[in-house]
Amino acid sequence: MAKIIDMTGIQFRILNQSKGPAVHGTRAQADKQRYRLAMKQSIEQQALLSVQQGIAEKILVEGKTITGIETNLGLTYLASAVIITTGTFLKGLIHIGLSNFPSGRAGEFPSTGLSNCLRDLEFEIGRLKTGTPARLNGKTINFKK
Repeated sequence: MAKIIDMTGIQFRILNQSKGPAVHGTRAQADKQRYRLAMKQSIEQQALLSVQQGIAEKILVEGKTITGIETNLGLTYLASAVIITTGTFLKGLIHIGLSNFPSGRAGEFPSTGLSNCLRDLEFEIGRLKTGTPARLNGKTINFKK
């Protein structure tokens, strides 16, 4: 990631410079498209790595050993190790006003099948609020009051 951000970065800053070094934080901003393409190319050129794309729906288990995953299309990928990076889409819900519906961000799919599989494998499934605060139309507010 560091090499790709160095290649595609458009702005670099150190946050909290007026404070002690323990709280300094490097911030980089990249050209989103160039970063995505450079990272994709880097991954695809990595030796001994095969890249497959799909929506993981089921973790395959034999006894107490994970043997792979199955996708929403029924494709099976066997592996001696599986890394699950769930993000925020497990049982993802979008709330708009009083309505809610299953979804990921910006119309992406929620991870419902994987959520159910993890629950069936007796993992605890919880929920973290990652919502966007309500937006107000400034034209509708009397700021004098």
